[in-house]
Amino acid sequence: MKRLLILSLLLPSGLALAETETKQDSPAIIAEASKILITALTEAIAESGTVGAISVCSEKAPEIATTVGNKHNVTLRRVTEKPRRPTNAANKAEQEILAAFAADIENGKPPAPRTITTEDGSTFVAPIVIPAPLCLQCHGDPAHDIAPETLAAIRKLYPNDQATGYKSGDLRGAWTVKADE
Repeated sequence: MKRLLILSLLLPSGLALAETETKQDSPAIIAEASKILITALTEAIAESGTVGAISVCSEKAPEIATTVGNKHNVTLRRVTEKPRRPTNAANKAEQEILAAFAADIENGKPPAPRTITTEDGSTFVAPIVIPAPLCLQCHGDPAHDIAPETLAAIRKLYPNDQATGYKSGDLRGAWTVKADE
């Protein structure tokens, strides 16, 4: 039986994970991928500015997810309701969970991880929340947070981009970790 786990960049402390080895490893898998991605973004910004970091997300982020996933025998991906890249669009089940997280945030509550049961088995779900100003340089308000040259580069690479307009603390999406069998 395959299990799908959705976890956040910022996992709540004291998170109790049990049941399968993949569940136990998922926070570490996501932390590993996140660290590599954030390091690559930070280095690209330092070297060539925010425009230079766009290639990290467009080219290196999928490679990072694949490499880290293969290392741990899982499929690792990021999902959202407002994708920049169509392959990151949340499916129906993921959209329902993202809507519940958004409702929590709207009601002033931090979105709490949830476990649901799907046809494929149990699914652990936790949000990705925009954590810092670093992300807003490409995902923030186009009129205030994103430099014009960065916005032009995003629009050129992603003509159907939906991934802007966020503020710090907004729900961005989720990581998914699916055990490979």
